[in-house]
Amino acid sequence: MNLKIKFIPYEKMKHGNISDMLRDVKENTIILIDAKLRPEEEANLIEKTMEHVSEKFSGIELSSIDLSSEEDLNRFGKFRNILIEKIIGKKRGMTVVGPGNIIRKIKKNPEDLMLYM
Repeated sequence: MNLKIKFIPYEKMKHGNISDMLRDVKENTIILIDAKLRPEEEANLIEKTMEHVSEKFSGIELSSIDLSSEEDLNRFGKFRNILIEKIIGKKRGMTVVGPGNIIRKIKKNPEDLMLYM
């Protein structure tokens, strides 16, 4: 099986390239998005995915990773995060989207995939 990893800036994903992303995922590509998706964006992605589920494509696995540190938990840190989110238009973090069958295998044996950033 040929597995690829593709990095997509949040801004590109935000402007409706979900069908391009799903095409890549169907071709065994794991997508990394440089922001944590908002709940409504995750719901939209899942909804669009459900339109493409078939015997050959079982769907996607989606995981949002929050990159906030412990210092961000105090009032100033929370305020700073909200301000940054408003200015740059995205939440701090990362979202990983991939073919359901591949991501499930990785979850069973996480040492199969390592990514250092």
